[in-house]
Amino acid sequence: MKKNKLILSICVFSTIFLLTLFFIGQHNFKIPRKIAGAQDVKSTDLKISALPHRVNNTNPQIFAKAVYLIDVDSFLPLYAKNENERLPIASTTKIATALVVLENYGHQLQEIVTITPSMINVEETTIKLRAGEKITVENLLNGLLINSGNDAAFALSQYFGGTKNFIAEMNNKVAQIGLTETQYFDPAGLNDDGYSTARDLAILGAYALRNPKFAEIVRSQDKIITSSDGRIQHDLKMSNRLLQPDDASYFPSTIGVKTGFTYAAGHVLVSAAMKNDHTILGVVLNTNENTIYASAKESKKLLEWGFANWTW
Repeated sequence: MKKNKLILSICVFSTIFLLTLFFIGQHNFKIPRKIAGAQDVKSTDLKISALPHRVNNTNPQIFAKAVYLIDVDSFLPLYAKNENERLPIASTTKIATALVVLENYGHQLQEIVTITPSMINVEETTIKLRAGEKITVENLLNGLLINSGNDAAFALSQYFGGTKNFIAEMNNKVAQIGLTETQYFDPAGLNDDGYSTARDLAILGAYALRNPKFAEIVRSQDKIITSSDGRIQHDLKMSNRLLQPDDASYFPSTIGVKTGFTYAAGHVLVSAAMKNDHTILGVVLNTNENTIYASAKESKKLLEWGFANWTW
């Protein structure tokens, strides 16, 4: 009897394993090298409670140049459109900026950074840092990921070895993870020579969510941070409309991740949501519609489609 149960268990496991390999092969998907076996990724980070399977054949109508949706636990793709096309990615660049700080300098989050004029000599979105202000690394990360502060990005890059060296660390980081279609030229995403693909960004986002501090910050809504002496206050407003209850694009299951916009990149968004202990992550690059609501609207449709058309 025990022998028969053992044989049955082996058969079931083998079948699941072969089906998984077939599924991965069908989608031309490879688990990133660092996720698959790097020493600094714990085995518990990779546990897969269940593999997703599709319940119908309808496709989402997402109006963007490139789209990708994955299951965060298994990294398996759920939907893809032009997922390997290199495109500028705007402020989603800041995912890598945050990862370099958290993984390379995570023990220094409470260190005080003195803001210099060169750190705040940037354009577009800022958190209004002031020259001479002293602020913690952790609060700069909040400004970077919640409010998408370009000044916070350059403050962090200059503090940790200088911007040039920091950008090299960003590119090394994504290479270590196994992303081959991504290149950064600045820490904020203002330089549109930087590029990635929807697929690479999805993998990077799923990887980043495994960092507790990153996951905590990107699911925040509005937040107030201060200088280390408490005299200067910065009101941060979450740039991800999926997380804003008063926005038409609000999606209650959302847990992050990062918005972006430049004229070359268009409106882009990496977004993640969790339902019934399963997390999916979508990437929408360069929406057809040129409005401040476009990336959130298309991302909400993508996430809703994912939960409606896949089960675990």
